[in-house]
Amino acid sequence: MAKTKSRNRFPLVLTLMIAFVFGMGSLGIVWMRMEISKVAKHCRNLEDRREIASREVQDLRGEKSRSLRPSTLAAMVSGRLSMPTARQTIHVSQADVLRRLGSRKEGGADNRLGAQGEFAGTR
Repeated sequence: MAKTKSRNRFPLVLTLMIAFVFGMGSLGIVWMRMEISKVAKHCRNLEDRREIASREVQDLRGEKSRSLRPSTLAAMVSGRLSMPTARQTIHVSQADVLRRLGSRKEGGADNRLGAQGEFAGTR
């Protein structure tokens, strides 16, 4: 009798084990699909935010290019910038520059430009 009971239990236990494995696998698949849905929703939100930021950057680039047009810049500074008049212009001769540089110590760090003969506008 004991052998008959164990033989009758084996198919039942095997069936229950197979059902348990497939059930857990099915639950795992459902869980993975739920996680995939969460990640997809998060990606969609991030893409929306990126698109909004991209539009804002494009608008800022447009504003910058409009503000840097020569006509816009001229309108912004009209009446404030002009060429200096003759009485506002100072002309310095080379002799004046040499006299000023020659009065300093020769060979010092302050006299680098004078020793090389480099002045503004000579290059």
